[in-house]
Amino acid sequence: MAAIEPFSRVGVTLDLILKTLIASPDFNSQNVKNWEAIARLIPGTNANQCARRYEELMVTLGFPLQLTGKGFIAPAVSTLTSLSGSESNTQVSSSSDSNKKIKSQEQPGALGGTGGADGGEQGPMMVIHVCDEAKNLKKDFYCPRDLLIKEMKYFAEYLSTDTQRCEEVDISVHCDVQIFDWLIKYVKRGTKEVVEPPVLEANNVVSILISSDFLKMDTLVQECVEYCHHNMTAIVSTNCNMNCINDHLITRISDLFSHSEADDIKDRKDKFKSKIFAKKLECLFSPDYSSPDSPENASTLFRCTICKRLLTVNLEKKVRCMPSRMTIDRWGRLTYSHVRDPTFDVNNYLLELKVQLKQWRDVYWRIWGTINVLTCSRCGDVFPVTEFGHCRYHPEPPQFDNN
Repeated sequence: MAAIEPFSRVGVTLDLILKTLIASPDFNSQNVKNWEAIARLIPGTNANQCARRYEELMVTLGFPLQLTGKGFIAPAVSTLTSLSGSESNTQVSSSSDSNKKIKSQEQPGALGGTGGADGGEQGPMMVIHVCDEAKNLKKDFYCPRDLLIKEMKYFAEYLSTDTQRCEEVDISVHCDVQIFDWLIKYVKRGTKEVVEPPVLEANNVVSILISSDFLKMDTLVQECVEYCHHNMTAIVSTNCNMNCINDHLITRISDLFSHSEADDIKDRKDKFKSKIFAKKLECLFSPDYSSPDSPENASTLFRCTICKRLLTVNLEKKVRCMPSRMTIDRWGRLTYSHVRDPTFDVNNYLLELKVQLKQWRDVYWRIWGTINVLTCSRCGDVFPVTEFGHCRYHPEPPQFDNN
């Protein structure tokens, strides 16, 4: 079954419809969803593709957690991701089984269940049961409560300072054991157990980024985002699944890239490069946007019915129209009066460009070249960058053919 390209015309339409459905509690509560009916709304899709994309969006959008009982929290969508890119789950649940209760006394074992770690002034020792279904492994990790809450703010809501209440809470995490081992080492960095913090690598940073964002490890998230900025070419060359990175994190990563840096990324399979340029294209259409990359923005983009150029409000008085629309202002300067095309729809135009140019990178550069202008050093005309090389100036005198 062929996957739908998320940034194609069909993909964009499918995402818009599915995001509307995701926002509907009635739709999400249905045990059986009529994907055949949804597929009929979007030509070029089938029921399996719609259902698969729905699941991907639920993960990417980070669907909110649902309280399912006293002491039990189950994410509506899995967000912790293994090294192989498979989806994982995180659960905080209560248990009457004495073998699965969190111990508030000292626990033998730290990172791998051996050795010792005294919680001391950092509260009772908490035990986290990690289950890795992909590798069929289970492992317990120990961490003082206060340190766990400080570093993984996700648990703060569920781990009370009341010791008796802590004993009623059981933490079960379903994710890759190696990833959680890395996270616990990061939490305990600078302690006797872990003197040096663990090192981010190209093949684990995506999983750690998604996991740390879910667990609200803000400092680690920022480190991962910066690592992605400096090492994106190496990251996309690994077998990591970049589709699990949510929209907010994509925005944070793309904000660190200039458009020249983004263009230099070598991404043969286009795992992430198009996502960066899609975000930068969104920024171009923000009314308040201005940066060294683009002094102008496209929030007022329109098409002239006379000259057929695409212009913005800032450029319509500077860029030439047809000679019949030329006037002279009160200061004796030439100005041009463009006429807006009321039928022009910028959204349809962008989708048409995407179909024509194939990649969001090329769409971005086309829009950027349309809204940013230069002044010709020969003829003095102001022109959009897309018309670079169109100058009609000729250094030789005119020649007339008598024949």
